[in-house]
Amino acid sequence: MIRTFLLAGLFLLPVTYVYAGTDGNSPHKLFIRMRHASRTLDYRATFVYQNGDSLSTLKVVHAWYKGKVYERLLSEDGARREVLVNGDLVTYVRPASKSVVIMHRASHPGLPGRFASHAHMTPYYQLKEGGIQRIAGMRCRVLMLNPVDKYRYQHRMCISKSNDLPLESEVINQQGKPIERLLFTDVKLVKGLKPADFKPPVLGPKYTLHWIKTHHINNKTGSSHSHWNFKSAVLPPGFVLQASQIRRFSDNRDPVRHLVLSDGVALVSVFITMHHHAMQHHHSAISRKGALNVMTTTRHGALVTVMGEVPKVTIRDIAKALLYSKTH
Repeated sequence: MIRTFLLAGLFLLPVTYVYAGTDGNSPHKLFIRMRHASRTLDYRATFVYQNGDSLSTLKVVHAWYKGKVYERLLSEDGARREVLVNGDLVTYVRPASKSVVIMHRASHPGLPGRFASHAHMTPYYQLKEGGIQRIAGMRCRVLMLNPVDKYRYQHRMCISKSNDLPLESEVINQQGKPIERLLFTDVKLVKGLKPADFKPPVLGPKYTLHWIKTHHINNKTGSSHSHWNFKSAVLPPGFVLQASQIRRFSDNRDPVRHLVLSDGVALVSVFITMHHHAMQHHHSAISRKGALNVMTTTRHGALVTVMGEVPKVTIRDIAKALLYSKTH
């Protein structure tokens, strides 16, 4: 949610899995408690988000009501931005441009601790427990996801000993430098939050509404409905195709093919469009914002954008592995 909220990147579909031991006294048990608390506790909080050299302060209200997540995130500095989450419905409000973007999706970017339930599926990270720290007046225990090779980043969290919420989250590069950080400065557990507390604000008549429609083709590995796939021998180790879908924007007739790959923790999105400008795009370009690397290039006559919270070498190799076949 944070990166999507601040960078207006509406396409990341985070699903996260973690490898851990099964010993009852291992970090696995702490991870399970953190995941549960992050989804089901009702709270109001203020946090600082550092992405590369930029720093932002935001407020969040989170609720779990009848098996459904509700959230409101509001920027405290810079241009006013607001995100509302109602289950699978996400609304982005941008008063500066007087625009509202609404989209449905099966999963949405979340705050630290929003991990899927398969907490022991990938051997490409090692889950380890660290020492005790103090954040926002609360004691927390460090939990680290250490990568086994150069194709992924390290993830570090500090989990509250009193309520199991992750009070701090960092993404750390191969040089041991934090390149993305989220730090709670104030957290209060609350009661009585209802769906009515998360309704969109009343907007003036000059606002423009954009619906982003997604046509799901197949959410299983190896969709037979797409001509696009990846050469497994070229893909970075552990990365496999998780989802393939078509996105069609209300203000753009050109459909966008969206492929999602995962190594069990990190997600990489590949967007493919046959827009006529693709043929005029001759050079590949890669940029980084904090932990997010983005590469734009052409493959098989299509404009391709590869983006994810992984090192540049991973982005490049995934772009090289992209294949197109006229037959399914």
